[in-house]
Amino acid sequence: MFSPRRLRLYLISAVILVCFILYFTGDVRRTQALRAAGTSQPGKSNPNLKGSSGSYGNDKDNDGGVFDKLKPGSLRSGDKQKPVKVEEPEQTPTSAKKEKGKGKDEEEATDDAKSEDDIVNEEMNTILKRSPIIIFSKSYCPYSKKAKYFMLEKYNITPAPFVVELDEHPLGRQLQDLLGTNTGRRTVPNILVNGKTIGGGDDIEALYLSGELGTKLQALGGKRVTAVGINRYQSISININFVAFFSFPKGKHITDRKTSKAKLRKVNEAKKNDEAHQRRQTTFNSPVSPSVSFFTGGVKMLYIHSQETLQIPENVNLHIRSRIVTVEGPRACTYTGFNDAGKLVKDLSHLSVCFSRPKKDTIAIEVHHGGRKAVATLRTVRTIINNLIIGVTRGFKYKMRYVYAHFPINVNIETNKETGAVELEIRNFLGEKVVRRVVCQKGVEVVASSNVKDEIVLSGNSVESVSQSAADIQQICRVRNKDIRKFLDGIYVSEKGNIVEEE
Repeated sequence: MFSPRRLRLYLISAVILVCFILYFTGDVRRTQALRAAGTSQPGKSNPNLKGSSGSYGNDKDNDGGVFDKLKPGSLRSGDKQKPVKVEEPEQTPTSAKKEKGKGKDEEEATDDAKSEDDIVNEEMNTILKRSPIIIFSKSYCPYSKKAKYFMLEKYNITPAPFVVELDEHPLGRQLQDLLGTNTGRRTVPNILVNGKTIGGGDDIEALYLSGELGTKLQALGGKRVTAVGINRYQSISININFVAFFSFPKGKHITDRKTSKAKLRKVNEAKKNDEAHQRRQTTFNSPVSPSVSFFTGGVKMLYIHSQETLQIPENVNLHIRSRIVTVEGPRACTYTGFNDAGKLVKDLSHLSVCFSRPKKDTIAIEVHHGGRKAVATLRTVRTIINNLIIGVTRGFKYKMRYVYAHFPINVNIETNKETGAVELEIRNFLGEKVVRRVVCQKGVEVVASSNVKDEIVLSGNSVESVSQSAADIQQICRVRNKDIRKFLDGIYVSEKGNIVEEE
């Protein structure tokens, strides 16, 4: 007895064999042959075919005509077999309409088959024709806002750059991919000048701060681009015969006009005159005057006059020339071996402040029409000069302590005979064989404390030199590649004060 699996296999094989036999012995094969030969119905003979069988109805295998042709003498040398003609069905009005409809469908299919790449390329070419400078950005991107700020508000560019917001454009994603392929920059913003990219928001900001943005635009624009500097700002004008100004979301109108260098120069001069007139009108009306900037479009509050005063001690001489401050006091510079009066010099020529002497023992530091940062600069200058006065009268002193858990820190103090600067050698830090060397700032004296173990004292007239030397010593003893919560070894500042204490 066969198993059920084998019986099932035999049954499937038998069914396949029966289907195979029925296919080759039935009418299916003949029907397919008739369709291939062009006969509409099986059993009807084709009068154009000549053979001994006479009709396909009597020839079940559809090969009787072939056998007749293969008989010797069936075809003579002069006989010619007529070609088979397939009669075309007569066209009815309904079939004619179907053919017309089919033609329209084929045309629509041809239009739909137009490549999407061609559509994107056409859109890109249309955008590039609108202006020599194109800004591709996204409305929500902060870097795009930065680029548009410098290109649209910090510069007067004619014709105006055309802005394309890719997040609002229907082909925004495809345009961004095409820009990445053509320019090599796949992110936004992307600023194109005559089809060449000059970077994004950070690149535009760097060019603006370095003053090279106008030169860059002129170099890429060629002969048609001219850059004219207006104080900190630059006006970019492109000399072309036909300029088209396109509408933006802000509400610019579409106009076509002919421009020239003379017209553009007049427009720029009018804008400068309007800005200067507004500043003259609003500067002296109130203690805090708003400055309206044409380029930025914002309002900055400026203080008409700000002042800081500082008292000068009797034993101190202070001279200011070209914003270079010189202070002389009674404290001797003992680190050089001389007992002459201390003298400190500070260059403040990089700060836009004014110095005056309303009284013999008073110095005034002033700023006119300054903003918030300029007013803060006043207090900085006052503190710097006050530290100079304290330095030449009482001096500055920093105390530093050695901190170690196991390996004691050894510090050798030497004075360089050529430069007069103090040099420190730090040994056995964390048991290392490396010798750490620190050269202190000029004017700083370093001595080991006589009362306290593992302590050094840094002193000098300049608070900047003393504090910087202490920072150098502390930084060179940093613990690296270890947990600083456990390895606390080092030399740290323990106390800050003055050499001469106040009475």
